[in-house]
Amino acid sequence: MSRASNLAAFLCGRLAGRVALCLAATFVAYALASLSFDPLAELRGHQPPPPQAVIDARAERLGLGKPIAERFLGWLSGLPRGDFGETVSGNAVSGEVWRRSGTSIRLFLAGSVLAVVFGVLLGLWGAMRSRGATDQLSMAGALAMMAVPVFVLGTLLKLAWLPVNEAAGTQLLYFSGESTTGADLGGWAALRDQLQHLALPTLAIALPQIAFYSRYQRAAMLDVLGSEFLRAARAKGLRRRTAVLRHGLRMALIPMTALFAFSFGLHMTGGVFTERIFGWHGMGDWMLRGIQEEDANIVATVTLFIAVLVVLAGWVADALLAALDPRVRKGAA
Repeated sequence: MSRASNLAAFLCGRLAGRVALCLAATFVAYALASLSFDPLAELRGHQPPPPQAVIDARAERLGLGKPIAERFLGWLSGLPRGDFGETVSGNAVSGEVWRRSGTSIRLFLAGSVLAVVFGVLLGLWGAMRSRGATDQLSMAGALAMMAVPVFVLGTLLKLAWLPVNEAAGTQLLYFSGESTTGADLGGWAALRDQLQHLALPTLAIALPQIAFYSRYQRAAMLDVLGSEFLRAARAKGLRRRTAVLRHGLRMALIPMTALFAFSFGLHMTGGVFTERIFGWHGMGDWMLRGIQEEDANIVATVTLFIAVLVVLAGWVADALLAALDPRVRKGAA
């Protein structure tokens, strides 16, 4: 079997393991929601209360008399058809999935890409200027940023940008919504409007990640700068910058690939609050609504969505690790 085939088998094996974890996480979320939620509470709270037959009909429709595992398998069997079950109120969950998932992906993807690029660059820059005044200042700023809760950061961004809009005499950036409600825009005008709404929530997601990644990238690069192989490259006559870019950079990025995969899900939880703060009706906002309405199907669907994104991020990290680290390619062969 060729090295490429072995590498493909390695990546497929890693993907299969992550998919199994994805399904396990979704089942745990569904089971916990089913055990703690009472989807009939809203009906029982009506004044006057509805007839018992109405309550029993909803319980039968939701399958509350079946074991949780059987209900989960029934919900899971509909996924290949795009059927995510029904909400407590009787609407199809799939009617909201595609619209809300597109909203969340647009927000998460922009924030994550921005965070990875600037986090890595700032970490490398800090390591190359270790112990300098600018490095110490950036480290203090990163630590302060990581200490600020997401919902506080989102509010601070709004307050900080408000005088900028007032000074400009127009809405340079918007504080709420995905686009301007009621505006009949098309082409570049529509794209500009969406970017103006996207900027602040993207910063709210990206800034804590930038601080997080930059500190780890700085530490990884410092380890490489003090390594024997880099000193050997310098001894052969390579300039410091050339040795770092040619030999050190790839080694410093290797531990970061695993960090990207494992931290992606953690940072996505911040996106839940970001969506609510900035009025974006994505999957995070829907998760909070599902908890409020005690709807296990919504909670399971959003959990599956997040788990799938984490699986994809982990698989991309595995592919990057195989590209960066020859030891992984050799082991796969």
